[in-house]
Amino acid sequence: MTKDKISVPDTRLNARTRRLFLNHLAETANVAASARAAGVGSSAVYAERRRSAGFRDDWARALGEGYARLETDLLAEALLAANGKTADATLKARAQKHRLAIALLSAHRAAVKGAPAAATPAPASTDLPTLKAQLILKLTQMRERAERANDAA
Repeated sequence: MTKDKISVPDTRLNARTRRLFLNHLAETANVAASARAAGVGSSAVYAERRRSAGFRDDWARALGEGYARLETDLLAEALLAANGKTADATLKARAQKHRLAIALLSAHRAAVKGAPAAATPAPASTDLPTLKAQLILKLTQMRERAERANDAA
């Protein structure tokens, strides 16, 4: 009597699904939505994060970028002057969007703001030109990612 092997789906992400997931995460800071956008389950991305240090580092960078975007978007919304002609449905939709953004910020605050720097330790001392170059590189990467997202849309 032989036992049939149950086939277990491979939960590893390929280069395309990683890229889609990380790009969406950098835009939204929403892990579940980013997994859906990449066409994979949340459990697959969490498993890959546990398995791969490189993916874990990329995740942390994308999450930090998404977190910053959410903060910026919420600040911009807060600074908009209210218009008395705004429909109730629009106000309700904005409120729902704000609740989601605040929930995402709360969920990821420790990872982005206060978590121990185990994944990417800061150098002991960095000179000003190096810091400036790193900042320019990060801003360039954010701009390129935003342009790719606009081109795709």
